[in-house]
Amino acid sequence: MYKNKKKEGRNFPDPLAPQDQKVKKEYGLRYARAIENQWGTLDDQNSLYKRRNDQFEVNRDYANGTQDTTIYKSLLTALNPNDGDGSLLNLDFTPVPILPKFVRIVVNKILSKNPYPNIEAVDPLSSSEKDREKNRIRVQTQLKPQLEQLKQLTGGLVLDEDPDNLPDTLEEAEIFLETNVKTDAEISGQIATNLTLTWNNFYDNTFRRCVNDLASLGMSVIKRSNDPNYGIKTEYVDPSTFIHSQTEDPNFDDITYAGHIKRITIQELKRLAGDQLTEEQYKKIAEKSKHKSYNDGSKLYVKDYDRYMNKNVYGYDEYMVDILEFEFLSVDCMHFEEKENRYGNTGFYYEGYKYKEKRGSIYDRTPHKMDVVTVYGGTYVLGCGYLFGYGMKKNTPKNAHDLTRARLSYSVVSTNLRRMQPKSMVESCVGFADMLQITHLKLQQAIAKAKPDGLIIDIEGLENVQLGKGGELEPLDLHDIYEKTGVFYYRSKNPEGGFQNPPVREIGNSIRNINELIGLYNHYLRMIRDATGINEMMDGTTPKGDTLVGVQQQAIAAGNNAIYDITNASMILFKKVCEDVVRCLQILPEGSVVQQAYANAIGEENVKALSSFNDLFMYNFGVTVQKEMEDQERAFLEQNIQVALAQQTLDLEDAIAIRSLKDINQAERLLIVKRKKRIKQQQEIAAQNSQIQAQQAAQAAQVASQAKAQEMQLQAQLKAQEMQLQSELDIQVAAVRHEFEKELAAIKASVTKSIAGEGNEFRLGLEKMKEDRKDERVGLQTEDQSKLISQRQGKRGEVTKLKETGNVLLDISRKVINEQQNGEEGQS
Repeated sequence: MYKNKKKEGRNFPDPLAPQDQKVKKEYGLRYARAIENQWGTLDDQNSLYKRRNDQFEVNRDYANGTQDTTIYKSLLTALNPNDGDGSLLNLDFTPVPILPKFVRIVVNKILSKNPYPNIEAVDPLSSSEKDREKNRIRVQTQLKPQLEQLKQLTGGLVLDEDPDNLPDTLEEAEIFLETNVKTDAEISGQIATNLTLTWNNFYDNTFRRCVNDLASLGMSVIKRSNDPNYGIKTEYVDPSTFIHSQTEDPNFDDITYAGHIKRITIQELKRLAGDQLTEEQYKKIAEKSKHKSYNDGSKLYVKDYDRYMNKNVYGYDEYMVDILEFEFLSVDCMHFEEKENRYGNTGFYYEGYKYKEKRGSIYDRTPHKMDVVTVYGGTYVLGCGYLFGYGMKKNTPKNAHDLTRARLSYSVVSTNLRRMQPKSMVESCVGFADMLQITHLKLQQAIAKAKPDGLIIDIEGLENVQLGKGGELEPLDLHDIYEKTGVFYYRSKNPEGGFQNPPVREIGNSIRNINELIGLYNHYLRMIRDATGINEMMDGTTPKGDTLVGVQQQAIAAGNNAIYDITNASMILFKKVCEDVVRCLQILPEGSVVQQAYANAIGEENVKALSSFNDLFMYNFGVTVQKEMEDQERAFLEQNIQVALAQQTLDLEDAIAIRSLKDINQAERLLIVKRKKRIKQQQEIAAQNSQIQAQQAAQAAQVASQAKAQEMQLQAQLKAQEMQLQSELDIQVAAVRHEFEKELAAIKASVTKSIAGEGNEFRLGLEKMKEDRKDERVGLQTEDQSKLISQRQGKRGEVTKLKETGNVLLDISRKVINEQQNGEEGQS
């Protein structure tokens, strides 16, 4: 194949050629022509590039709801619309945006997971360092009680780490070790990778477009560039312009060459190629492109001189041309030589890619070789045969522990790749979308052809109807009266005398086949749902209140399974890009502008830890993609958290820590550990409380018994004191009584003596008074008798009764006696 001159320009060059031939421009030009011959151009209808591009454009139109409506018009026209003699219905042929809705659902669901890179060092040095750190944390976790005691004794001066920051159990330590134990290089790599993606607007722009391409086209492409002056860039590549070698791997890990076609102006081409192409070559490119890409052929020979730029300006500078940026993998042989010097020492020396074994050496020489994968690339002007910027790629990121392998700068993934053509979700629904659109147009057609409310009128029944003096009315007059008043006049008998039916009957305005068309529309909508796997529960279009939660979760899980190939492909693409970025970060040229920019952003120490050590080689990083949990997983986790909070088996701080985790497995494990820890604390608190209550009860009983004993003792003391007081009181009372009786006896004696003396005097006075009173009575009686005698004789009036006088004297005597007795008692 390499000796046939006719096919020499269409076949790939020898991949085993030495490096001095591969670096030549002729080798790259031959490789580019072979790629062009294999894929063809857009002008060739049978080329692979044209067929894939057309299919991708159709898929994009359907995904955006802007597909061509010519096929719908040709199906619904009465005559041939291409001849111009047919008539189209007055319908709205705008496509129903059903597929765009499903594409947005898939894209937004994937992007809502917010993937982020998790950088892990997988080389033996890093693994050993992390294992030592994990073992240290495990030991400190087991010795946490002793460390806390040591902290209390020393105030934490002799401890490197605060025991309060350590996990409480080994289970909690395992979760802590999985999420928090990272080396300095891992932390630096993760920070720098996120920073690089942010600088390139990767999350909001590039990754969103790639996920949209996976759903619409079934393929996504991202190109990474690593330049010491411009930094690490991630560039979006349109899959319709992407070309690659033969493969059936959906992840494109086995491709040997790749590239993409860009359409630029000749002015931009001059900026890129510079002096590598002459003005005469630019003119030839313009001549071959003047009838392509809507270029104006009249500007080909326009020429003007720009005095400000001090150069000629050509009219064809505005022409659009297609260029191919390509690169391919090749294997070069690196030579080494093991030789002995005159001192007897053996050294191992690098001899480069060119090596010829020396003969006749006095020292032993042993040649060694190593096949190394290298990357070559350049830019080729399609259809013109011009190449520029060709050579071996520099700053190619490689695995730090396998320098023989290299990879292209393109990160590519696809879904359902077969015969170099991916099958997308949109492409599988194109037929159903067309039938749904036709059904929608048929609905419009049925509505457009629907008639208003009508009447069936029998003219014979309206003839010869007379109303008053106006004479006979015509049928149209009666129809006007019916429309205006609702009153209808007709003859119930025909001219033969027989009865006839009312001549006017109404016609309803029902649309023909409307229910059948609606059912057909729903049928094709269900077919699209079956093809995509996006059900009503997943997109939330028709939620049902009586649907069980388990049924909803099963429906959502079924939808996730249906789009898993798109989700998985997007995560693989994200991982590939992050792996390229972190490898490029390790080979930043020392002292370059890019390294200084990263040093200013993440710190010089982090850049040093990421790139290399003084005495050790670079880390070998592995990248895993972490993503947030699903909505139903988060809802289930939140439900468990709320139950735990309601049962008081979880603290609010622990709930916040669990919600902050993105991995559902780690969150559930941490929830279990925290609940066990909380339950154990509650049990310990309950045991302490019961012990405290028992101690309090014993103390209360002891206090009660002591109080009772004290009370009995106090009662005894009070009783003794009472008896003593009673005896003393009795003695005092007896003494007082004795003195009282003594004084009373003396008083009685004195009173008796005085009473005896006064009694004699009283008796003597009484006797005297009695005698005096007796004399007085005798005198009174004599006087009364003389008065009575004088009264009888009529010499005086009535005389006071002697009885009253006697009573008065008796009262006076009693009063005197009583006063005498009262005087004696007062003295006593």
